[in-house]
This record gives sequence, structure tokens and C-alpha cells, in this order.
Amino acid sequence: MTTQTPGTSSSPRATARDWIGLTAVLAATFMGQVDGFIVTIAAPSVQRDLPAGFGQVQLIGASYVLACAAGMITGGRLGDRYGRRRVFLLGVAAFTLASLVCGTAPDAEVLIAARFAQGLAAAALVPQELALVRSTFLDEAQRAKAIGAYGVVLGLGVIFGLAGGGFLVHLDIAGLGWRSAFLINVPIGVLILLLGRAAIAESRAQHRPGLDLPGVALTAVALPALLLPIIMGQEEGAAWWLWLTPVIAVAAVPALLARQRAMAAGGAAPLFPPRVFRPRGTRFGLIAIMTFFGGNAGLFLVFTYYVQTGLGRDPLAAGLMFVPLGVGFATGSAVSGRLLTRFGPKLPVYGCGLLAAALLTHLAVVQAAPQSQTVLLGVVIGAVGLVEGLVVSPLIASIFTQVDPDDAGALSGAAATATQFGLATGFAAVGSFYRFVLGATPGTPQAPTALTEHVRAYCSAIGVLVVLALLTGLLCARGSSARTPTG
Repeated sequence: MTTQTPGTSSSPRATARDWIGLTAVLAATFMGQVDGFIVTIAAPSVQRDLPAGFGQVQLIGASYVLACAAGMITGGRLGDRYGRRRVFLLGVAAFTLASLVCGTAPDAEVLIAARFAQGLAAAALVPQELALVRSTFLDEAQRAKAIGAYGVVLGLGVIFGLAGGGFLVHLDIAGLGWRSAFLINVPIGVLILLLGRAAIAESRAQHRPGLDLPGVALTAVALPALLLPIIMGQEEGAAWWLWLTPVIAVAAVPALLARQRAMAAGGAAPLFPPRVFRPRGTRFGLIAIMTFFGGNAGLFLVFTYYVQTGLGRDPLAAGLMFVPLGVGFATGSAVSGRLLTRFGPKLPVYGCGLLAAALLTHLAVVQAAPQSQTVLLGVVIGAVGLVEGLVVSPLIASIFTQVDPDDAGALSGAAATATQFGLATGFAAVGSFYRFVLGATPGTPQAPTALTEHVRAYCSAIGVLVVLALLTGLLCARGSSARTPTG
């Protein structure tokens, strides 16, 4: 591993071996992105096949992002301490094994546990990806090219997770159905391990940071405790103790915050350095990220259920209807940089207004004839993707404006945690609201057969998503006004 300063003219150029290593890193990025979204399309098939309750289906999706949220910052610290290549490869190995268990799960309980294990493995490998890119590609132009490839793979992972999931379910390879969506990770994971061992160079932080194990434990307890009653509380025969778990969260969160302050005051390295959250703009930005991605995950779930259980489309058609969203998101992201120079920090605010307008068009489309809705919903979901692309990059970039560069890593971990928590909360809360308005669990014999009932539930959920989009815009505006002109 070289030790020259990145970006200087004397920085060595990457070798062919380095580019092969990048291929392994990008393959892991793609695999992790796909598994974050693939259950959205496969959910109705999983529900019928296992069988599983609607709350269990929500847990299958939410457990993955919950585990990511609980372990992401710890994963980054493990890489700094023990070596990023080592932790990356261990994460890939664990992810591959968990994927095998997912694909062979005999019941919903095993699948939920395996998805949680997948999320923990992703929390170990994901923080290493950009760290490995930065430590390998010291030439500034080559590093920019590598990071650009990383962004493209992120977008492709979302598209394949949503569209490819439906395609795999439709193909029903060897009669595996939805299971092939997980089992495909096994050969990919083995290939990543072979390439990674041969081509990725080791790197680690110069000063090995300590591990705040009590902080890790408190984080892991607080997040699930907050979400369990939201996800499972409406299930028939739900355990009464579910509603006691928020009490655990109420106790865990202050204890976590107090520990972080005490560690910072004592000169230790806390998981969440308090100074990172002092700027009001940063605090508003993190809440905006959480709110935005909560609405994003909720839209994915209710759109999938409306298309499959309301309109009666098969998983392939439902998956392909998400392709315009991915294309729109890529387009919006590509032009957001140029628009940011024109509109400045207000771009996310305007983007959220446009997002609310794009969501409102769904209310008109679902009034059209059922045979026309497939194409029309594809168009309007593409518009949603376009304006989401205008919001995401400027929103994430905005939270770094008042933070010392030395704290960028800690803030990145906090942003990743906020993103994952938002995804899990939105998946749970918006899905539960959709089921409540529908009056029954979608995809079951008890669910209404009349399309009008599904339209009513979908429109109600869209109303919630519009409110979340406007709330995100308001938070972005408050965050922008809280920042200094020179921030």
C-alpha cells in the first residue's frame, strides 16, 4: 500500500490489479443494493409461498435495513482498526452465507433472522467500499473515475433490485420462485471473495480507534425497540409486550447520548461525537434525510402492493414498472450538480415541492381505466424518480457544510444510520397505514376484491407521502437558513 498524499501530482497511478480490486468492491456494492430493494417486489410471492403474515413480510424488509442502521458506524470502526480489506472480505463471506440461508429458509421466522444477518454483514462491508476506493486510487482523476463507477453501480443496484427481482420471480428458475433472488448472491459472493483476496490491497487508519461496545449495544437495542410495535402491532393476536418496547427505546436513547458526551469529554472516541450535531443546519439535514427516505421506502411498498394485489399484475410487470423510477433518478442526479450552481442550497427545497406535485399525479392516474394504469403509473413513477434525483445528492452534501473535515467520517456514519432508519420506519409505518385503510392484509383472501378499495388505500398512503415530501422540504429550508453564508 502506498503512503503518498492523495490527489498530488506525484501520486502513483492505479495498476490493472487495482482495477480488478475495484471490480470486486463494485460487485459487493451492487449485491448489497439489490438486496436492500429486492424483497419489495418479491414480497407478495414470499407472503403466499411460505406463507407469511403481512407484518412478517414487513419485518423481512425492515430487518435488513435495521441491522444496517445499527451496525454501519461500528463496521466503519472495525475497518479502521483491523483492516478494511479484511473486514470487507469477512462481510462478503457472511453476506453470502446469509443469502444461502435466505434462499433455503423453511419459514418466515428463519427468513427474517437471515435477513437480519444479511444486514449485519452489509453493515460490515459497506463502510469499507469507499474507504478502499480512496486508499487505492491516489491519482485524483482515476479516483474520480472510480467513484463515478461506484455511483453508477448504486443506481443499477436499485433498478435491478426492483425490476430484476420481479424478473427472477417470473422466470421461476428450477421452481425456486422468489428464492432465486437470494441464491443468486452465492456465486456472486464467491467470485467477489476470489477477486478480493487476489487484488484488493489492505489499508487501515494510522491510529487504531477504540470500540465503544456499550454504545454499539445501546444502538442495536434502541432501533428495533422503536419499530417493533409499528410493524407488528396490528397483527391479529399481536403480543401485548410489543407496546412495551418503546419504553426500552426511551431508556436506551438517553443512555446512549449520555455515554457519547461522557466519552467525548474524557477524550475517547464515541460512536457519535456530540460536536458533529451542534450545527443546527446539520441536525435539520439529518432529520430531513430520515424523513425523505422514510417516504421513499413507503412508496416502494405501497406501489408494489397496489400494482400486484390491486391491479393484479404479476411480479415481472410490477418490477418493470420501477425501471422508469431508476432511469429518472439517474437523470435527476446527473443534472443536480449543474442545477445546484444555479439554485444553491434551495435546490432540495424546490425538489421536494416538485416531488409532492409528482406524487399527487398518482391520485389522478388511479382513477383511469385499469388497463391504462400500467403505462400511466410507469410514467408518473418515472417523474417521481427524476425529482428525487434532484433532492438526494444536494441534501446529503448540505449536511457537511458546517462540519470540520476531521469529523466527515463520523457524520457519514450518522447520515448512513439516518438513511437506514428512515427506510425501515417508512417501510413499517406507511405499510401499516396502507393495511389499516384497506381494512385487511393485502394479498390474503380477507382483502377486498373491489379495485375501488385498493384505490382508496393507495390514495390515502399517497397523501401521507405528500406530507412527508413537504415536511422534508420544510426541514431543508430550515437547515439552509440555519447555515452561515460561508458554511
